[in-house]
Amino acid sequence: MIDPLRERLFEIFAKYYEEYGIPGLCGWIDTLFLIEPQDSKGNQWTQRSISRRLKVLFPNAKYPTSVPSINRAIKINEKYGTVLKQGSHKIGYSYIPTAGTEMITKIFEGFIDKTSICISDLKVLLKESQDTDPKLKEITEEQILGYSAYVQLLEYALSYLKEQLSDWDTNAGE
Repeated sequence: MIDPLRERLFEIFAKYYEEYGIPGLCGWIDTLFLIEPQDSKGNQWTQRSISRRLKVLFPNAKYPTSVPSINRAIKINEKYGTVLKQGSHKIGYSYIPTAGTEMITKIFEGFIDKTSICISDLKVLLKESQDTDPKLKEITEEQILGYSAYVQLLEYALSYLKEQLSDWDTNAGE
């Protein structure tokens, strides 16, 4: 079982992730890594050890904690940059949390990268549809404008965040 206050932390992050359409189990995994960066033996986490630990913490779990469920969730966490995979298919994989402040910047960088790819794809489509489909051209131009503004906002926020984190790291020793 788990301390009720820690359980609330798991639930807060699960709910937060779900609000963005990400499975709550992904929030549980990230929370587990924040609270326990390594498994009980001091090793890096594996899908099996994550599954076992979550079953111990949440015997009546509202999310599936089987190894296949952990596998799907961990892939999402990797994609967002909150978890780093190490190892190989041959020797097996282990997972480590991205450092707290680094995790936030990785998430921002991931959104920027994925949105930039989308903008590039839209620009190719725009070139191809210039003279053939006026409605498609209009939609594509609007989306490029909106996504470009989104990337600029994220880049500004990321820059500000990095500055704040740098100040925080500098002042943490005081």
